[in-house]
Amino acid sequence: MGPSVTARQAACIVGILYLVLAAGTIHLTSNGRDIATVWPANAVLLAALLDRRPGAWAGVLGAGFLANVAANAAMRGLSAAPLLFSACNLVEVVVAAALLRPAPRGEGLLGAPAVVGRFIAVCGFVAPAISGTGGAATAWLLFGQDLRASFATWLLSDGLGLLVFTPFLHALLRGEYVRCFAGKGWRRRAEAAGLQVLTATVAYGVFFVAVRPLLFVLFGPVMLATFRVGRLGTQLSVMIIAVIGAVATLRGQGPVAALAADPREQAALFQVFLAVLLLTCLPVAAALAARGASFASLAQSAEALRVREAELAHLAATDGLTGVLNRAAFRDAALRAMRSPARAPVSLIALDLDFFKQVNDRHGHLAGDRALVHLVRVLRSDLREHDVLGRVGGDEFLVLLAGTDLDQATAIAARLRDGLRRTPLVLDDGTTLLLAMSCGVALHRPGMGFEDLVHAADMALYREKRARRWEAQHA
Repeated sequence: MGPSVTARQAACIVGILYLVLAAGTIHLTSNGRDIATVWPANAVLLAALLDRRPGAWAGVLGAGFLANVAANAAMRGLSAAPLLFSACNLVEVVVAAALLRPAPRGEGLLGAPAVVGRFIAVCGFVAPAISGTGGAATAWLLFGQDLRASFATWLLSDGLGLLVFTPFLHALLRGEYVRCFAGKGWRRRAEAAGLQVLTATVAYGVFFVAVRPLLFVLFGPVMLATFRVGRLGTQLSVMIIAVIGAVATLRGQGPVAALAADPREQAALFQVFLAVLLLTCLPVAAALAARGASFASLAQSAEALRVREAELAHLAATDGLTGVLNRAAFRDAALRAMRSPARAPVSLIALDLDFFKQVNDRHGHLAGDRALVHLVRVLRSDLREHDVLGRVGGDEFLVLLAGTDLDQATAIAARLRDGLRRTPLVLDDGTTLLLAMSCGVALHRPGMGFEDLVHAADMALYREKRARRWEAQHA
């Protein structure tokens, strides 16, 4: 139930729903003395308890107990039976909830084959067998019913009620159907709704129209819903078949009624059919859900691996301090530009900081690192988007200018130098450093390799340093 529903409101809702289901079930499937043929009411309590802490069970259990007593008293009259039957039902729900907790958060009750196996064992046998002992004894002592027959009826009716209705109600209370429907496109929504309509139509035809026993036909739409919609489709399809089949069988119609004249035998046959349907479809739904979860996990792992590979490739190609390309990655980028079939001019700027050693000696190596990071920030702000910047030494950087001739590259170098001069660096201690740099520019010419181009730019840089000039020299 949603977070806006208080504990008291939830208990009231559960109690009302339990009362309606219990009274209706006793009226339709019991003569007032026998044990009901199908008992879905306990599924309401179990579904409500699975996502609650045991300390919060009291309100829901109390509402269920009162509703059970009221339903039994109204249908069977005032006696000790309502109290005893209600106590047995509460024991059944508590045992099932304790053995099934904690409810799987991600995949629900049918999300994995192991979970389905535990669910079938607990709800189909263990919990109903424990409560059935007391229920059968009550029917024998108060109504003179056969002890073994009463126990078998209780075991099947309560077990099938829990198996058929609990997964659907649990998913409904958790909002899984709303999320599933909202998360699909209109085509998938229409398909899911159409499959449930198909299931209901086929079930109606099998139980109310067909003159021959065609129970096997019902496996088709359920399996189709399982493969196309998933476990939520399975849960809803099985419940639809159970409701339609129960109504038809109780009215003496359908293939089950045709196989036996005694209502007890009809109920037993219908219970066996539902058990076979459940034991066939639920494991398939669980296996498909587990496979889907495995595929999703595999896809997430593959995506994480791709991201990690990209991160490693980035780390391998970049300078750890400044974040620009390292020498190897810069060389690859330069070779691609130099070998481009477009034959556009390619220029290279070699630059370094003036008096960088003095910055390290006077202010420390951390200040020197700050100066390099500051230099890169200034360069990036003045470079074009397609220009490539790389660090090839301590304070030595290269700038690759594709589609740029020598005159244009010289102008860019001057702009970079002026930009650094206008942007002082303020250290943590408040010291302001006015940094300067020297640049050398070279143009790639036919027959030049990468090292030749770098050497030409370095020579221009050294000439500028020797001449103490601020303009880039031509190589």
